[in-house]
Amino acid sequence: MVGEVEQWDHVSYVAVLGHCASTKELLLGRQVHAQALKRRLELSVYVGSALVDMYGKCECAYDASSAFEVLPEKNVVSWTAVMTAYTQNELFEEALQLFLDLKMEGVQPNEFTYAVALNSCAGLAALKNGNALSASTMKTGHWGALSVCNALINMYAKSGINDAWRVFISMPWRDVVSWNSIIIGYAHHGLAREAMSVFHDMLFAEETPSYVTFVGVLSACAQLGLVDEGLYYLNTMMKEMGIKPGREHYTCMVGLLCRDGRLDEAEHFILGNYIGTDVVAWKSLLGSCQVYKNYGLGHRVAEQILQLKPNDVGTYVMLSNMYARANRWDGVVKVRKLMKERGVRKEPGVSWIQVGSEVQVFTSDNKNHQWINQITRKLRELIDQIKGIGYVPNFAVVLHDVEDEQKAEHLMYHSEKMSLAFGLIHSPEGATIRIMKNLRICDDCHVTMKLISLVTRRRIVVRDTVRFHCIEDGVCSCDDHW
Repeated sequence: MVGEVEQWDHVSYVAVLGHCASTKELLLGRQVHAQALKRRLELSVYVGSALVDMYGKCECAYDASSAFEVLPEKNVVSWTAVMTAYTQNELFEEALQLFLDLKMEGVQPNEFTYAVALNSCAGLAALKNGNALSASTMKTGHWGALSVCNALINMYAKSGINDAWRVFISMPWRDVVSWNSIIIGYAHHGLAREAMSVFHDMLFAEETPSYVTFVGVLSACAQLGLVDEGLYYLNTMMKEMGIKPGREHYTCMVGLLCRDGRLDEAEHFILGNYIGTDVVAWKSLLGSCQVYKNYGLGHRVAEQILQLKPNDVGTYVMLSNMYARANRWDGVVKVRKLMKERGVRKEPGVSWIQVGSEVQVFTSDNKNHQWINQITRKLRELIDQIKGIGYVPNFAVVLHDVEDEQKAEHLMYHSEKMSLAFGLIHSPEGATIRIMKNLRICDDCHVTMKLISLVTRRRIVVRDTVRFHCIEDGVCSCDDHW
């Protein structure tokens, strides 16, 4: 076409840029952009929107923004395209700011704009913003649109699964994305039986499962320890439906074997299914080695991960935890020395909580927060209460060889505990506390929150890097395995 057609119109550019976006051919996309610049067609709202889409899918969000900014006229399609580019690259706050800018410019969002904004709220677990957007979709008549309902399920599933289920059952019609979203939502919240029930409803409704469906189903099997069922879905049902198992399915099976305590089988499964280079699978096995106190295998697995990913901070932390639990402080020192030599730094624990319209951020051991005095008093009060029902500080998670009193002080100022105390102080009686964390919640904080849920009669939802922990009446949805 380049050789035979001298003059391209905007339709040609949109088609070729769409191809570049779908195949993530960034170099070709830039070359096509250069041709559009020469012919002044980048100012066309159609070509401009295609450029924004292409750069977004090629993980160049700021190039997408630049292509958007030069457009002399911006319509709802171009606004939605640049919001999508930001959301795809996890720039959720920027995407929501663009939604506000769009409204200020007098552009009316369509169903796809709302869907992108709601998915940004999901990424931030910004439930209040999501609720406001949900109300707006009702006012504008977009609530029943399939893309909006699917985004609502995703948004609510990232904050609390009950509202997601209410959206799902009220939908006028559903597609495979709807079914997948609710199945995976239940699985992430540790509600595996509900996930399996929905899957069977999906089959009864004659909706054909997809690749993603079985990721959720196998995750649910892993939580329930259903090894035989998991193998049936992987080896029989997926084959019958013409779905080729992928890395995600095999990783779920590793988690399933680990959950059942079959750690050696899990290791052989990784090696036998050509996923030996999958760090996620090895880390699943490493986490289970810690749960089942199989430190010998754990050390071997950690070495395997560090060969694949020498700067993986989480692996160093788990390895240190294993040495600390075994009172092998020489091993802890060895791990720290190795981290220093390789220039690896442990990411500080950070948690955040939204109360009212404000988001409060807490960093572990940071005692400079404006509410620190009230938080300290509340934490001491709570710890005294839960000690009366059996709480004993878990000093094994403190990676410092110091006195027990100092270890207890260090544990009290973990970021998720400070967020919880702040939430209890500033939220109405009986309100659910929702906390986000940038790392895996530690064992001591997990036990503490279960006991605090008992003495305060509060529901606590913690979203860490592994899963959602829905804690109520002293019980966590993860069943103490994560």
